[in-house]
Parts: sequence; C-alpha cells; structure tokens
Amino acid sequence: MDAIHVLPPHEDGSMSPARHKGGRRTLSECYRDMSKWPGFDDATLKGAQKKRYCQLRDATALYLAYRPMREVLEVANVTERRFLRIFARCLRRDSSGEILGCRAFVKNSFASSPVRITPLKASVDGKGGFFGMFRKLLRDHPKIAEKLVTLLNGYGLKGLRPNRLMFRGVHLSFCKFCEAEGLGIHEYPLNTGERARRALRAWIDSDYLPKFATRFVTLEHGIDAGGLAAYGEGDGQADRLATGYGAWIIDANTIDLYARYEVPNAQGDWEQLELRRFQELRLIHKGTSANLANRQVYSPQVSAEDVAMLLWDGVAGPSPVREVIQGLREEEGAGYPANVIPELRFAIPAVVYLDNALAHLADHVQHIVSHLFGANVILGRPKTPHERAAIESKFSLQARRILHQLPSTAGSGPKDPRRKGSSVPIEGRVRAEELEHVLDVYVMNENAVVAAGAHNVAPLVRLRRQLVSGALKPQYLPMDKRKAHYFNRPIRVTVKVDPSTGRRPYINYLYQRYSSNALCRRFDLKERTMYVRPDFRNLRTVMLFTEDGCEFGPVQALGHWGTFPHDVRIRRLFGRLKRDGELDARAEDRPLEALFTHLRNKAPRNTTAALQLANLCEYLKRNDFQMGPMLEDASREWAAASEAIDAITLLPMAQLSAEANDVQPNAGPSLPASIPSARTFKVDTVEINAPVMPERWVLPRRKLRQ
Repeated sequence: MDAIHVLPPHEDGSMSPARHKGGRRTLSECYRDMSKWPGFDDATLKGAQKKRYCQLRDATALYLAYRPMREVLEVANVTERRFLRIFARCLRRDSSGEILGCRAFVKNSFASSPVRITPLKASVDGKGGFFGMFRKLLRDHPKIAEKLVTLLNGYGLKGLRPNRLMFRGVHLSFCKFCEAEGLGIHEYPLNTGERARRALRAWIDSDYLPKFATRFVTLEHGIDAGGLAAYGEGDGQADRLATGYGAWIIDANTIDLYARYEVPNAQGDWEQLELRRFQELRLIHKGTSANLANRQVYSPQVSAEDVAMLLWDGVAGPSPVREVIQGLREEEGAGYPANVIPELRFAIPAVVYLDNALAHLADHVQHIVSHLFGANVILGRPKTPHERAAIESKFSLQARRILHQLPSTAGSGPKDPRRKGSSVPIEGRVRAEELEHVLDVYVMNENAVVAAGAHNVAPLVRLRRQLVSGALKPQYLPMDKRKAHYFNRPIRVTVKVDPSTGRRPYINYLYQRYSSNALCRRFDLKERTMYVRPDFRNLRTVMLFTEDGCEFGPVQALGHWGTFPHDVRIRRLFGRLKRDGELDARAEDRPLEALFTHLRNKAPRNTTAALQLANLCEYLKRNDFQMGPMLEDASREWAAASEAIDAITLLPMAQLSAEANDVQPNAGPSLPASIPSARTFKVDTVEINAPVMPERWVLPRRKLRQ
C-alpha cells in the first residue's frame, strides 16, 4: 500500500472532510501524482457512466500536468466551474481519513452519508419518501439513542433485560421509547406499517455494534465469546517491535501431573506423601521465544512475590537447580540468556506482557515493571490465550513431550483418557524434586534447539546474531539497582520504641520485629516513617530506607527468625497458622521446628499441607541450612533415608520355614553398604532373617511429640 493512502490532516488539524481551496498551483506535493491516489475499478461501470468516468480521469491527468484549461475542458466535456468542483471533491476525505481520489469521478459518489433536513413528506402510494428519517429521528430526539444503548448494554436498573435479547424485544422497547418522547401515532415512526424495523436493525449493525460489540457479545453469548470478540479488534498490526531488549511475556501454568514427596517417619523408613498439582512460572523473550527464567512454585497459586523473584531471575540469571538425577545436565551451549550471554546480564525489557492474573496486577509487579524497568505494561484479556501464543505453545509442547508421558499425569482435562490410564499408586509417582530438575534442564535445552519462534534457528543463536548486527541494543538496569531487594515496592513502616520494657528502636514487618546496631541507637527516630525493601528469597534481613529515600542500612529479624533462612512464603504460612491457632502457644520459641512438625503431622492426610511441607524442605535444601539441635537428628535420618531410596529398588522379603534350623534368607537384591548384615531373632518359635535397620534411622518419639 502506498503511503499516499494515509494522508496527513488538514491545515487546521482536523480529519473531517474538507474541500480543497485554490487551484492546482496551491496543491500539496503529495497529491500531485495521480498514480498514487486511491483507485477505482471502472470495469464495474457501463455505458454513459463509464464514459463520464474516463473523460474526467483523463482531464484530471491533463490538469495535474499543467496543460491549458481549454484542453482540459475539451476532454472533460463539462464546464470549468463543474470540473473544478469535481476536482476539489477528489481531495475530500471519507470517514477513514482517506481522500476519495478516483472515486470522485463516479456519479453520485460522496465522502459522507447524506443528512436529511426536511420533514417527512409521504408519497402518493405511502411507500416512499422515508430516506434518512430514522437518523433524523435520533438527531431530533437523542434520548431515544441513549435508551437503546442502555438497553442493549444492560447498564443499571434501566437496562434490565433477558439474558438473550431477541430483536422483537428491542423493537418493542424502541416503540415505547418513542412514545415516552411524546411522538404520536400520526408521527414517524409510529405512523408506518413496520415502525422502522429495518432502519433499527441497520442502525444496530452500522452504529451500535462497532462501538459496543464486545459488551453485546458478552451479554448474549457469554464471557468466552466476548473475550474472543475483544481479541479480534484491530487490524492485526498493533503488535509492533519493541526497542531495547524487546518484549517479555510472563505466564503461569498448572503442571499436569500428580507428584509425590518423601519424608522420614518414626518407624525408621520414609513416608510417601501425595501432592496436589502445583504451578510453574515461565518468562520468555517475545521476539526470539528464548526462555529467560523458569520457576517451579510449590503452591496451588502463584503470588506476586513469586513473579517478582522470576523477574529478578530473568535479569540477573536463574540460580542452578539442585541436581537430583545423577548425570542429567543441560546440553552443551544450552542455558538461560542472562547466564550464557554476558551482554544480556541485567538487560531490561521495553514491554512486558501480563495475563491479568491477580498476581500480575499486584503492586509489587506493577512497581517493578513500570518504575524499576520503565517498561510498558500490556495486560492481556482473561481466557484469550491467543494473545500469549508464544508462551502457551511452550507449555503445550512441554506437556506433550514430558508431563503426559509420565505416570500419574492429569492429562489435558478431566475427560482426557490419559488421566485414568496413567493412574498409579503413590509409590509409582514422580518425585517433585526430580520433576523440577527435569523441567529445568528441558527449558534450558529449548534455548539451544531450532525453534519457529526464533525464525528456524536456536533462540540463543538468534539473540547473539541480533547483538552482533546491532538489531538488539539492550538497555541495562542501573548499577545501583542491581540488588534483589529493589525488586518490590517500598513498604511503609514506623519506628517503635518502648522504654517501659527496655525495648530499643525497632520496626515491625510481616509479623516480626527488625532492628540493627545502628537502629538501636537512634531514639530520635521514634514514630518516624521509614520504608522497607525485602529480598523475598530470604527475609532474615531487609533493607531500610528513610522517608526521603536515603538508604539507612540492613536490619535483621530479632529472635529465632534471624537464625535461619526463610522466604516470604514460609513466613506468611507461619503467621497464618499462628493466627488461626493451629500452632501451640510457644511456637515462636522454635518457629522452624513448630512449622515443620505441624506440616509433617498433617501432610499424610492433606495434599495442600504436603505441598507446603515440600516447599519448606526444598527451600532448606537449596540454601544448605544446618538445622539446630531440635532437628539435627531428624536431618541425619532424612539424609540417610533419601540415599536409601535411590539405592533400594525392592526391600528383601524374609522367608518363613516350618523348621527353624532350615531357615534361609531370601535371595533378593543386594543391600547397600550402609545397611548392616542380617541378624536372626525368634518370633513364635520361627526364626526370621531380616536386615538390621540402623539406629540412626529410628526417630525419637519424644521429640516428635514436641
């Protein structure tokens, strides 16, 4: 399409149709070439109309070539005044802002619809003379159009309507609106046989639906149809290339798999806990479909803090996942862009696509994208995965290649036959930590495999090419903001001092007191407002800022919460359980032990509690936390049990014999070296050879009761 088809506005800035003033010498340069005007197919014309079109077209070409006016009029076969009027009409603009061009040579062509001014004059037979009367009626009585829009949109009490509004009901309401405006039976439209039925239907199609199609489709056909109708707006060209590091897309997906988790028990072995389905968070680069970060969230729903940590991983590079399956590692050249391409570390996007989930609408996420990155936020419409096809297709491909191939898969829906066919006992399910390791390696390998989203090359290769060619010019996070505690909005706190109890200055944040050596000496800050920026991955310390934005320094959680690492999900869970009275009164004296014991006792009967226990345990493993004396024994037993799980495929079964002297041990698989040789003992005069369980596997019952 030539650029001349979308023309600049008039000199007064308006886009409304206007007549060209002056002759060809005052014509703008962009209009002088007639070949760039909007064309017209004269093959649709016949006879005198086609002859007239050709004469005016050829005459206009001569006129633009500065031929004498005498020659122009000879070809046009019209008077000079008539020709100049037609030429001026060629430069008038229609409702879309485009000039009429060659369309003006056709007889009865016009830039805008004619407007009726004269009142109704009925014809002799009473069947004609109504052209333009309906729009004249709406201009003369604007409240009728307002009431129609209110009815069709279902706004308020005045817009009460059935769920499915038939046209007959709309027409009856239209007639009532006319009567309410004082129109009698001898006035239009009540004096006609059909009472403007066809005109009303045409008005709905031409005037109402272009403005309120999404609202009307939602009311008539449901939310899903309304979402698809809203997605179809526009010409498909609104998705423009973003500058800098381009656009990022964030989305969450429920993993189509029922996993398990193992914890040691008091009997000396382990319990296999059934987990409910949890979430996966993914961050990708829109232009190349490269996976920037991936997080497995042990929770039924993701939170704003999870999204904030995902954005930090995408900027600074994700931390390596704990290797659970021996030898399973990413392919050579695979990885996340921030980790394998130094030029993309701390690079920030220009646009971030969100899917309107509650976690995406939270203040933390909006603050990071808008204030820290300075990027534009594009909120997608709910239930319209077409807008996020680049990331939805990745989730679908991951499910087909991995999740739906594993036992205990949930399939793609409740009616998927794979759900029933893959049902296995708990002991046959995949462990949650194994799944996290597999998916992390899979996501990294995707970046090194040819992908359609990267135009049939590997995403990492495409990013490197764009960096070399200069097509990708990243903008970086400022040096002073390259810290995890800046990836959240500042939280307002007040400095507290209690001299009566000898308590020095402190602040309260998320159920706990925080202070430091510097803050303890600042009695002058009493009742002063300050701001906290936490690192959601570890709340042992948070960064404190003064009201004017100056960094005061880090403050640490007081009491036992300052002795072990914990993230925001662990802290919130403990606070909620304590508020609901599910923990004992002295839980604050040993918070980690109290939370661990509560979840461990509840997990065998509750899949949500099992998921919370898995999150707690995996977090402590990732941070290499050394437990205190209360959990030291359990930690050793847990480690031994985990090693035995990988070593033992089938526990040896003891053989019973009628004669005690002929008892032989079962020829089962060999035991690992950590398990001592079997010993013989008697049960009801029958000797049994059984392996000796190490004493360190037996958990003290007294400690479990605590």
